[in-house]
Order: sequence, then structure tokens, then C-alpha cells
Amino acid sequence: MKQSAPNAAAAPTTRASPPWYGVLWLVARLFFRLNLGSRKILWLAALLLVPLGLCTWWRFAEQGQAEPFFVEISVNLLLQLFCLGLPLYLGVSAVRDEIEDRTITYLLVRPAGREAVLGGKVVSVVLVVSTWLLVGEAASFLLVVSAGGGAALARSLPLLLRHALVLVAGAVVYTGLFSLFGLLLRRPLLLAIVYALGWEATVSNLPGGLPRLTIMYYLKSLLGLGPQAEGVMSLLLPPLAAAGPATALAVLLAVMAVVYSAVFLVAGRKEYRL
Repeated sequence: MKQSAPNAAAAPTTRASPPWYGVLWLVARLFFRLNLGSRKILWLAALLLVPLGLCTWWRFAEQGQAEPFFVEISVNLLLQLFCLGLPLYLGVSAVRDEIEDRTITYLLVRPAGREAVLGGKVVSVVLVVSTWLLVGEAASFLLVVSAGGGAALARSLPLLLRHALVLVAGAVVYTGLFSLFGLLLRRPLLLAIVYALGWEATVSNLPGGLPRLTIMYYLKSLLGLGPQAEGVMSLLLPPLAAAGPATALAVLLAVMAVVYSAVFLVAGRKEYRL
């Protein structure tokens, strides 16, 4: 009986790449495991004392009506300051720290898509920033609006939900944008600060048509707020009204699509050295 000859060498086995969503979740878990006890996260926890302290002071002083003060805290502090500052602080460093520490290559040698690996870092930052903003928003709402009792809390819940959704939208778009800064630029922090403070925080409040070129203008438009133009320039140029909700939402979704497409495109193609 004729026997078949044994194979000279076994066929090499290739390890299948895990699905992108599995990689994204694993990278996010690794990010939280390494960073939840870090100084950055502890500083974020300490920053919550700023809105909570202001709301506590107002509660004891009881100066003015509750809802307008909550709107001021939500827009001027949480949206225009922290919704810009936290994505800048964490988003720029989400990938840039790995590049500067020369550890990013070890992440990218895994049998997984580069986009999923770096995307997991960006998504982790979005979750951290969104959670921080929502905790600050909810705590401020409870401290201020509860001065009017349970009826006032129930009546103002739609206001809280609207502001919370705008904060999450801001966290998503700004984190993606500042992460792109970190991917593209060798020294991204200075330019990111100039863009955040000099453009988004300043130009979005000028009269005339320039605010239309900022992301903050459309975020505030979802709350029915236009640029808060003051001073001499407001006498020279007409104030700009808020954009319609449909227009503002369409612009923000388009910016998100462009920014995250660029993030994943750059992450998938750019080469990094040890």
C-alpha cells in the first residue's frame, strides 16, 4: 500500500488580526488602567472644585435667579473654558506622548489596524472629557436649580439635557481636532493653545461674520446663543445672530466627519521611528 510522503515543512500559520472594535476597546481599557491614578486625572478631579465652588457660593448668597446663573456657569465656564481646555490638555498628548516617549512603535507592531490602535487612544480621551463635563454640569445643576425645590428641578431638566448634549458634542469635536494637532505637528501644544484661546474663545464672540468660521459659534447656536460681542467693535459691526439648530448640527457633524477621517487617515499612514 502506497503511503503519502510527509510534508517537508509545515505551512506557516498566520495570526488573524482581531476586529477593529475589539482593538479599540482593548486600547481604551489599557488607557484607563494606566491613567486613572495619574496626576493628569487627579488634576481633573481637582478642577471640579471650580464650578462646584462657584455654585456653592451662589447657593449661600442666593443672588439672582437659578436658571440664568446655571446657564452662565454652563456656557462661560464649562463650554467656553473647560470644553476647550480639557481636549487640548489631553487630546494633544493622547498620541504625542507616545511619539515623544518612543513607545508608539510597540503599540503599532500588534497584529491590528493602526487606525484602531490610535483611535482607541482618542476615544478614551473623549470618554474622560465627556464624563468630566457631564459630572460638572449635573453637579452645578443640582446645586443651583435645587434652590427652587423639586418642581424647579423637574421643570429645568430639558435645559440640563440640552446643555449636556452640547458639551458632549464639543468634547467629541475638540478632542478629535487637538488629537490631529498631536499627530501632525512636532510641537503641537503652542499652536493648539493659540488656536483655542486666540480663535475659538475670542473670535467666536466678535461681531460681524468671523464667528461663523469657529466651532464654538455652532455649539453655542445649539443653545440659541449668538456671539457675546461687547466694546467698540460691537458698535462698528452688526451683531451676529445664532445659527439655526439644523444648520448648527449639520456643520458640527460635517466637522466631526472631516476631523476624524483625517485622524484615522494620518494614523494609518504616518510612519514613526524608535
